[in-house]
Amino acid sequence: MKYTKLPPKFIKVVVFLSTIGLIIEAYDFFSIGIISTAIWPYVFFKGVSSSAVAFSIFAYATILIGRPVGGAIFGHFGDKIGRKFSMFWSLFLSGIAMLLVALIPPIGIIAILLIAILRFAQGLGLGGDGGSSIVLSFEYANKGDKTGYFMSFPMAAAILGILLGLVGVILSENLESRIFLLSYGWRILIGIGSIALMVSAYLRMKVVESLDFKELSREGNVDPSPIKSAFKICWKKIILLTLGMAYFPVMLNFVLYPYSIELYTKLGFVEKQVMMVFLVGSILAFAFTLLGGYLGDKYGWKKVVLISAIGSLVTLPILLLHNLLGLIPLYVLSSLGWGAMGMYASEFIVKLRNTSAGTVFGLIGLFPAVLLLIVLPLSITLYGIVGSFMPIMAISEAITVLSIVSIFTLMRVNKNEGGIS
Repeated sequence: MKYTKLPPKFIKVVVFLSTIGLIIEAYDFFSIGIISTAIWPYVFFKGVSSSAVAFSIFAYATILIGRPVGGAIFGHFGDKIGRKFSMFWSLFLSGIAMLLVALIPPIGIIAILLIAILRFAQGLGLGGDGGSSIVLSFEYANKGDKTGYFMSFPMAAAILGILLGLVGVILSENLESRIFLLSYGWRILIGIGSIALMVSAYLRMKVVESLDFKELSREGNVDPSPIKSAFKICWKKIILLTLGMAYFPVMLNFVLYPYSIELYTKLGFVEKQVMMVFLVGSILAFAFTLLGGYLGDKYGWKKVVLISAIGSLVTLPILLLHNLLGLIPLYVLSSLGWGAMGMYASEFIVKLRNTSAGTVFGLIGLFPAVLLLIVLPLSITLYGIVGSFMPIMAISEAITVLSIVSIFTLMRVNKNEGGIS
C-alpha cells in the first residue's frame, strides 16, 4: 500500500510524535538502572546488603518481562481497533505506572514488591508503545522516498535516551547532589519522565490514524483475532527477526550498560572518565544509527544488519585489551545495524503487522533481561567483575552468531518470497 505519496514534512511530524515514548523508555532504562542499585537500597532498606541490591535490581528489571506481553497484547488491539488507539493507551499506562513508582513511600520490601508490579505494568505499556510506534512510523514513512532513513529515527531514540541519562548522571556527579537524589531527586527524575509520557500520549491523539489500517478497515479486512492469527501465520518470521535483532540489545543493555561501566571502573579508570567515553560513544552511535537507515535504503536493511552483526562479533574481543577507547568501535558498529532494523515491520502483512512487530520488539528485550537477572549476578558472584568478562564475551558472541545465522536464513526466505531485503 505504498501508492499514496505524502510530503516529507508530514512524515517527519508523525515519526517524531511516534518516537517520544521510545526516548523516555531508553532514558528510564539507563537512569533507573543506576537509581535501582545506587539509591533504592538506601531508601527502602535499613542497610545496604547483597539482598537489598538484588531485590532492587529485580524490581527494576521486571519492566523487561512485561515488554513482550505488552507488545503482543497492544499489538493485537492495534491490528483490531487501530494503531492510534494502541499508542495512546500503552503510553498512558506507562506514564501512570511510572508516576506511582515516584510516589511509593519508604516501606521496605513491600515498596520494592509494589515497584516490581508497577515496573511490570510499565513494561506492558512500553512494549505495546514500541511496537505500535514503529508500525505507525513505518506505515507513514513507507509513503515517502526515504523509508529506511525515516525509520532510523525511532531506533535512534534509544541512543538519544541513553545520552540524556548520561548527561543527567554526569551533571549529578558534578553538582555533588547525592543527598538530594537520596531524598527527593530520584523521585523527581522518574516523575518528570512520567509526565513526559502522559503529555506524549495526549499529543498522539493529534496523530492521524495509519492510512494502511484505515484502508484495511474500510475494506472489511480487519482480522477478528490478530494475536491468534499472527502466531499461526507469522511465527517463523517472528522467531527469525527476534533472533536476528537480538545481538544489539545484548551489546547495548548487557555488555555496554551496565557491565562495561563497572568493568572499567574496577580496572582503575576514573568513573567520570568512563562516563565521558560513553558520552562520546553515544553521540557517534546516534549518528551511525541514522547512517544505518540511510544505507538500508540503498543496499537493503538486512544486508546492513548482517554487516553490523559481523562487525560486533569482530570488535567485541577488543575489550580484552582493557583499552577504554575499545568500547567505541563495538558501540558504533552495533548501532549501525540498529538503525537499519527500523524496517523490520515491512516483513509482516498489514492486518497482522502491529501484533507481529510488537511481539518481536518485546521479545528482543528478553535477552538482556535474562542476562541481567540471572547470568550477570551469577557470573560476578563466581568470578568477580573483571573475571566475568570471558564468560560474558562468550555468551554475547554466541548470541551474535545466532543473529548472523538468523539474518542469513531470513534473507533466503525473502528471496524465495520476493520480499523486501
